[in-house]
Amino acid sequence: MRFDDARKRGGRRSWARGAVVLGLLLAVAAAAEEPWERKPASAWSEEETLKLLNDSPWAQEEDVYHSSGRILGVLPGGQRVVYQDDPKLPPREYSVQPVALEPEQLRGVYGVRWSSATIIQQGLERLRELSPVLAEMQAPPPELSTEQIALTARVVAPPTEGIERFRRPTVYDQSGRPLPEEPGTAPDVFFTLNDEELAAAAEVRLSDGRRLKPTRAVRHGLGTSEGVTFFFPREQEGHATLTPETEWAEFVFRGAQNNTLKAKFKLKEMRLDGRPDY
Repeated sequence: MRFDDARKRGGRRSWARGAVVLGLLLAVAAAAEEPWERKPASAWSEEETLKLLNDSPWAQEEDVYHSSGRILGVLPGGQRVVYQDDPKLPPREYSVQPVALEPEQLRGVYGVRWSSATIIQQGLERLRELSPVLAEMQAPPPELSTEQIALTARVVAPPTEGIERFRRPTVYDQSGRPLPEEPGTAPDVFFTLNDEELAAAAEVRLSDGRRLKPTRAVRHGLGTSEGVTFFFPREQEGHATLTPETEWAEFVFRGAQNNTLKAKFKLKEMRLDGRPDY
């Protein structure tokens, strides 16, 4: 009897340990799921909604570097100063001569998302409920069509020196007076382009080698809510442009300054309720 009792108690402890391990595994699996995979849009928080709209299978943020036109001088200690405000202008004079020269590159951040995806539309609607101001800053397109794929691109952070400006030393001329230094500036990739030019500069490259051109592009919004939506056909010559065999699609936009914005999406990850969503 004592042996049987001990065996039963051991069995109960093993079952309890197994239940705990199973519970931990289920908790880890649930935590690994994205919010849109485990709860409806009406339950998304503001943070969860913004993640969907900016960092998900349907949305990406990408860096593009822009030339400001200025030439930087690299000092012996590795710090950088403005050597020439323009290649056509004479260089500035410093008490310490630069050991190298380089063009100034400014980082701009751009967001690209599949606005025609149902889940993105749900995210924009949810954000309007949570914060109308933030929703407008996401550059929602003014129109959509079930017959076309819509990708929206927007400027998240304009080209700027960012923190590099504040790492630069105070610069003095030969008389000991500090030299003023303005932050570098550069136009974003969409600057000055009209709708026809925007459409001509964009395409979607597919994993099978095909390239889709937009039927049109629409610039919308003002200021922080400005964006450009590109419309691509869902069908060409009676066939779907995106098929189950299409592994990825890459949005490519060539700016007027020969800089390129690219964002690649894995279509097999863009699924809602088990079905393709784009």
